[in-house]
Amino acid sequence: MSTPYLHGHHASVLRSHSWRTVENSCPHLLPYLSSPTLKILDVGCGPGTISTDLAARVPQGFVYAIDPSADVIEKARKHAEEKGITNVRFEVGDIFNWKSLDGVEAAGFDIVHAHQVLQHLQDPLGAMKEMKVLAKPGGVLAIRDCDYTAMNWYPEHPGMQKWKDLYIAVANGLKAHPNMGKKLHAVAMEAGIPRSDIDASVAAWTFSTPEERAFWCGLWAERTVKSDYKQRALDSGFGTEQDLEEIAAMWREMEKKEDGWFAVINGQIICHIR
Repeated sequence: MSTPYLHGHHASVLRSHSWRTVENSCPHLLPYLSSPTLKILDVGCGPGTISTDLAARVPQGFVYAIDPSADVIEKARKHAEEKGITNVRFEVGDIFNWKSLDGVEAAGFDIVHAHQVLQHLQDPLGAMKEMKVLAKPGGVLAIRDCDYTAMNWYPEHPGMQKWKDLYIAVANGLKAHPNMGKKLHAVAMEAGIPRSDIDASVAAWTFSTPEERAFWCGLWAERTVKSDYKQRALDSGFGTEQDLEEIAAMWREMEKKEDGWFAVINGQIICHIR
């Protein structure tokens, strides 16, 4: 059902995940956080920064957050504790085995949320169907994924296209879906949600200031040669050690470009469950 997580949980990966908030990663969900008593399921929560932020916004409600990695769930619990947020629960689990999770029931949540999750699954349609089961009638699914084909940058650098092509090849080799962002609405329709009940939109992360470039280019330079992605690229046969070293060096070059600019394009949907 799901692949081994392409990136793993190296520090360079978690640095990216831990930067995420509701405001910068769930803008499509903000209009639906109007009640302080909402019950929310966060699927594939990672280190829990979005989950904890959601919980802070529904102080009389509750957030149940799941992720397959026990290590990252421990980090998420620690993060919520440091923030003083108590109305969030983190558990090891995945969407395909939700019936084994204490406190997770069909039609049990006002909002079912997943951020950058479906792209890593072999069966995103199956995951969407399970999320639909867990949302209450009158509730919503809020899902966002990037589209690697749509990522763009300035100035031009041959290494950037090499990076993109290699990443997409490795992800496709794992039967993942690196371009999921542009077809979320189509997957939702396959899952039985009428097109008229799906709001589809696009939002971007932009990295252009010196601080933003240092953050984004730096973590990708490190991720390319130190995270699980490196071994996946080598095992796949699509990339060599030399390729990865060249790509990491390219990211360091891009970081130093005063006119450097990088855009991550995210597709996002709100599905209204009837």
